[in-house]
Amino acid sequence: MRYRSARMALLWSMTIPGFGQLYNGDYLVGLLLVLLEFAINVKANLNLAIFYSFQGDCLQAARIANLQWMLFYPCVYAFSLWQAYNQAMDNNRLHDKPAGTKSHTYYNGVFVGAAMIGTLGVIYSSNIGPVFGGLAGMALGALLGWGIEKLIKLK
Repeated sequence: MRYRSARMALLWSMTIPGFGQLYNGDYLVGLLLVLLEFAINVKANLNLAIFYSFQGDCLQAARIANLQWMLFYPCVYAFSLWQAYNQAMDNNRLHDKPAGTKSHTYYNGVFVGAAMIGTLGVIYSSNIGPVFGGLAGMALGALLGWGIEKLIKLK
């Protein structure tokens, strides 16, 4: 495996889930995540919900969105970000350290927080719509998860 920038992998996954994995050379996981993103996007009417949300019509966005499918999106999105970043870090560790070196993952709290609170943001988003509710929930959850992870590591 070649050296890959963990930040670039994260940014590619931010664009479309699975692209960071494709950037890392993890083609099977990348293709699976791209297909999942496409299926969820189509079934949840996510593009139309985003369109109406950014037009300021959050009620129409909530009406058009299929919440049963939209609930999957924060988890797939957060996992894609986390896995792409950690895969790049793991690949790079192989270049920097000898074989058998113990590896660990980064930003677990951020991933769990973003997935959990992002899903709750989609569910409980009556005033701001499912798109903004999910985004706000993911941001709040990531921040909360990061803080909790930092507190745990202090002990």
